[in-house]
Amino acid sequence: MRGFALWLNSPVGQVIRDIVEGGIAGALAAVLALQLDVATPQVIWAALLTGFISAAIAVARRKLVGANVPPTPAPGQ
Repeated sequence: MRGFALWLNSPVGQVIRDIVEGGIAGALAAVLALQLDVATPQVIWAALLTGFISAAIAVARRKLVGANVPPTPAPGQ
């Protein structure tokens, strides 16, 4: 189990984890739409698409935060 946890913290594991979390978020949005009786196939596809977009944003955010970008010097230094 420890090896799996270490793998989840690897760069590939983080990307897969973010995509799975985004898919779960989309599925939860679809279930909520079904419970509110506003679900049409278009709503379900929109929820799924939104989940994958949020996963892509999470992956991009993680890459930007994890990047070792040196701070820009202040003007006049």
